[in-house]
Amino acid sequence: MTGLSILRQAYSLMEQPGRLTAQDGNESGLLAVNQIYGELWQREHTTPFEPLEHLRQELQLSWRCMPAMTYGTAALLCLNSGEERPYDRYLELYMRAAAHTGGAPQRRRDVLPGEEVV
Repeated sequence: MTGLSILRQAYSLMEQPGRLTAQDGNESGLLAVNQIYGELWQREHTTPFEPLEHLRQELQLSWRCMPAMTYGTAALLCLNSGEERPYDRYLELYMRAAAHTGGAPQRRRDVLPGEEVV
């Protein structure tokens, strides 16, 4: 599945399919897809995450992550547009779907210059 497919599904959930054709839709959509993609990547991979460069790229996640990708992307798009009520609903759906991805979230390390905090 591609990032564009996820974005289309997210806009369909939000009942805004025409928003994909907006001039900034691709840039903000790519940012939202990459944010959720990075979070779910940590659940399935041990290699460093590389964000999508464009929406037509294939996501390297299992089928278990696809519902979470859609709900999480919809939540971020709602947050960006200032729609709080749908954001809460999509965030809850994202959290539920992410819990069923099969892998536990891996801890990320915060690294400050000269110090490492785990």
